[in-house]
Amino acid sequence: MEVIAWSAAVAAGAFVLLAIGMLIALRSALGRLARAQASAEAMQRDVHKLAQELSGLAAPAEATIREAHKHLQSAGRLFEAAGQVGAAIAHTTSAVERVSSVLSESAERHANRAATKRQVEEALEWAELGMAAWQLWQTSRKAAAPAGTVHDPKPERKPESSGRDEGHAKNEGSDDNVNT
Repeated sequence: MEVIAWSAAVAAGAFVLLAIGMLIALRSALGRLARAQASAEAMQRDVHKLAQELSGLAAPAEATIREAHKHLQSAGRLFEAAGQVGAAIAHTTSAVERVSSVLSESAERHANRAATKRQVEEALEWAELGMAAWQLWQTSRKAAAPAGTVHDPKPERKPESSGRDEGHAKNEGSDDNVNT
């Protein structure tokens, strides 16, 4: 009986250590997830700001194109119109470069977020596995234990035993301890 109590204590201690480890891993994963979410929100703000800048550039580009058309129609201002078109193209090129760098950073952040999400999923799978193992252990422990011994690990002794019977009971008890 004492071996069973020690085994149960060791198993309970191991489960407590496993639970503590899982809680630490989950807390770490939640921290990473929070950082990934903050990063995603920052990226969303950047994309929104860039979209506003692009929409702000669309109106000047349209105006520049209209002016260029007017200047092309007028022969006297042909070279002036070409210069304005060149400036519009330069602005558009720089805007495209900015968009491409933001998209590149966005792709990198998305890849990092996917890796973090994978780690969180793995941690949750391990937690689920640990919980299933604990429940299986609890079920098998309850099924293996007789109805009266779940809470009382020591058997009751009868007070009316004679001295000779007690010696016999002690011998049986020592045989049980040798076998376990």
